[in-house]
Amino acid sequence: MKPQTIQFLSSAGTFGPAVIVPVILADEYGASNGMIGLVAGSFAAASLLSTYMFGRASDVHGRRLILVIGLLASAFATLGQAFTILTDSLLLFTIVRVLLGFCAGTFPAALLAYAYENKNKMGRFSSWGAAGWGIGSLSVGLFGTMYVAAHIYCAAILFISYAVALKLTFAPAGKMRVPLFPIALIRQNAPVYASVLIRHTGANMVWVTYPLFLISIGANGLWVGLIYAVNAFAQFFIMKQLDRYDPARLVGFGIALSSVTFATYLFVDEYWKIIPSQILLATSWASLYVGSLRYVMDKSREKATATGMLSGTISIAGIIGPLIGGVCAAAIGFGGTIAIASVLSLVALVAFLYELNRSGEFYRLFAIRQVRS
Repeated sequence: MKPQTIQFLSSAGTFGPAVIVPVILADEYGASNGMIGLVAGSFAAASLLSTYMFGRASDVHGRRLILVIGLLASAFATLGQAFTILTDSLLLFTIVRVLLGFCAGTFPAALLAYAYENKNKMGRFSSWGAAGWGIGSLSVGLFGTMYVAAHIYCAAILFISYAVALKLTFAPAGKMRVPLFPIALIRQNAPVYASVLIRHTGANMVWVTYPLFLISIGANGLWVGLIYAVNAFAQFFIMKQLDRYDPARLVGFGIALSSVTFATYLFVDEYWKIIPSQILLATSWASLYVGSLRYVMDKSREKATATGMLSGTISIAGIIGPLIGGVCAAAIGFGGTIAIASVLSLVALVAFLYELNRSGEFYRLFAIRQVRS
């Protein structure tokens, strides 16, 4: 149960502050939507760098060192973020937020690879991350405007996850040689990497100002946390059911449903009406994430590198999406940004099916006999 405990606690401590960061930037520092997008993009850029570096390092040097150091560094960075709020310096807040992004990307690939190698079902294991995210979002929402206390609380959770990680039992590390830039691995997993990049770019265009969107339709801080929590807790229950399904089919279904989900946001004019859409969102992301994770792990010997690159792909989307989304929200409003996200999910679905067709998997998945010339 220890890996699941770490997954739960680290997700709560890492993702809990994400609910309030846009609000802090807007309320405490008067940041524009564009500036909020820049901070979110910088966080994702730092995470991109570390997820690939430390995912590969986990395959080359072993899981234990990367996992425990990453958790400890994330705890200290979150604690540091609390004290930057007291300084009233936007620059310092941003610098530490970027540092936190780097630290938060160090350990997830090692933890996922450890869980996979210890026979954990990826859907069930991932569900504990969703539960942690839900608890983190909900509990941070309860702090209201006590932003410093909320960050100290999240840091304490990360320190506890570090303590649990120290008690994990690791098998003798079977260290492997991994190229610095594994082109063959990228090509092998291209259907997932490409489609996740496109879909998640659109999603991050929405998420960068999502708390502000919810506030604009009447939600307060507590309701913002509750709305995030609905998504997360629904993911917790849905992910547990997904291990039985083919990974590639899960990916395709998740992308298609994402487009539908974003479209439903356009018809929401009161905050409580968005709850059914949050359940759709949970279903779409649970399917896409679990399917993607299983797809790259089942196909790859370098499991931490492959999952690190998946996380890196998500981080690239986290760079591009917020930068574009912040500008779009200012120029065309929340509705226009959401519409673009829905269309990008359709583009991602086409890209996924194209890559499956190119690799020959399309015919297996849909039981179509391939005509040979």
